[in-house]
Amino acid sequence: MSNIQLTLSVEESYMGRYAEVVENCRRAGMLVERQLVTVGVITGTIDTSKVQALSHIAGVRNVEPSRTNRCLGVPPSQ
Repeated sequence: MSNIQLTLSVEESYMGRYAEVVENCRRAGMLVERQLVTVGVITGTIDTSKVQALSHIAGVRNVEPSRTNRCLGVPPSQ
């Protein structure tokens, strides 16, 4: 199978248990790359066959594919 990059948001009521939510994501097979504790976000990669399991973890509010933002550059001055 192939991996997908994901962004997860943590339920506000679970912010005091953020580390537990992160650990449960790891146990589900997610390679956690970033933990943005203050905003309740976790980013990482997981096998596409395991994505659905993440949404069943207590404290996970939302699971969505990560987006790549690219700067197109500044047009030259005229």
